[in-house]
Amino acid sequence: MRKFVVSNMWQHFSWKAEGADAMDEGNTAGLLTTLTGAMAIGPLLTYGLSATGALVVDSLQISLAQFGLLASVTFLSASLTSLTLGRSTDRGSVRALLLFVFVGAGVSFVCAALSTNYMWLLVSMVVSGVAQSLSNPATNRAISENAPSAVRGQWVGIKQSGVQFSQFLAGLGCPAVALVLGWRGALWIGAALSVVGIAVVFFSWPRSPHARASGVLPRARDEIERQKIPVSVWVFAAYAFVSGAAVQATNVYLPLFAHDALGLSLAVGGAAAAAAGALGVASRILWGRALSGAIDTYVLLLILASGSAAGSLSLLCAGVTGWQALLWVGVALHGVSALAANVVLMAGSLKVVDASMVGKASSVIAVGMYFGFALGPALAGLLVDATGAFAGGWSMAVCLYLVCALLSGVGLYSTRRTAAMAERDRTRISVRERRRR
Repeated sequence: MRKFVVSNMWQHFSWKAEGADAMDEGNTAGLLTTLTGAMAIGPLLTYGLSATGALVVDSLQISLAQFGLLASVTFLSASLTSLTLGRSTDRGSVRALLLFVFVGAGVSFVCAALSTNYMWLLVSMVVSGVAQSLSNPATNRAISENAPSAVRGQWVGIKQSGVQFSQFLAGLGCPAVALVLGWRGALWIGAALSVVGIAVVFFSWPRSPHARASGVLPRARDEIERQKIPVSVWVFAAYAFVSGAAVQATNVYLPLFAHDALGLSLAVGGAAAAAAGALGVASRILWGRALSGAIDTYVLLLILASGSAAGSLSLLCAGVTGWQALLWVGVALHGVSALAANVVLMAGSLKVVDASMVGKASSVIAVGMYFGFALGPALAGLLVDATGAFAGGWSMAVCLYLVCALLSGVGLYSTRRTAAMAERDRTRISVRERRRR
């Protein structure tokens, strides 16, 4: 049987990066499919539990705040792991990092499916977070090392769409499976998908890939680690933290909001999450392609923040008025704008850092994002339990997205001011040289 195309893929990509005119489409599709799967498998457990939230809450007899804590624990685990392992991601092979992601995800699914109480479910979420923590550094490194700079934004958009494909798959499939096999039964399917990913990477990904980090001398590695991270990366991390809190609060409570506040069925609530995920897949690819052009990263972030705030405002109004049409408006805006922010952040970071620092920069942004992911559901759950309504959670999301808009404006002003100062300095130097002549 012919081996999966990844085995010969690395040579093609290295050749292309050196200036070849053509690339084998099968190899491109094979690599991007693997990277997209690595991004999708990590959050699938969280999305699956969210889509079947009503059954999980009733089965374990837990509060909405405790339910939100499941996602918070996952992303807190991911943020702490990114914080501790971030520097090492530029040293290990991409193959090893991808295996880590798929194996960790599989263990988390099995642990959750076998859980008999809330505490064991919390343990499975910790494992899931550890697995997710390396997905962005691993996939970003693969793209940075093998993709031509002109298409990196598009490739980041494609592989990041795996997160929203995961949301779509969970929202559409988990409620249907759960009604037949129970919510734990749906998790076994996730475990099976993890095994498929492990097999693909283990048997098909090259054992000695063209990895820049593996050939770096110890002294050069030390110099790389001492390089300062650009200010833009820290701004991206702050944006990721704030937007991540709002995004994940929306993802976790959207199906429950549709079911409890608007009286829709479990299947329709899952369909709302699936619709957001489907739009997120398309929007991440499209926004990633837009970033490959001349448009400024901060301009895109400002547009996304504005659309995200409008989406949360629509959900707030849906809860107050009971108009189901506003739910779908909010879902559409959430999918098109809020779910695409991470693509712009990750692709934007590839523009401002050297290839040797991609893993480190990705980890910095991931730490901010995962801390936001951890804070959002827990805080929203507390607000919902305290007020007895979802309005508090949606109001929080609106405020957070307005902060994102402010960060985008600050970043845009800073970059343009820096560019203007640089141009002024160049002009002064040119004038001095002409006078000397």
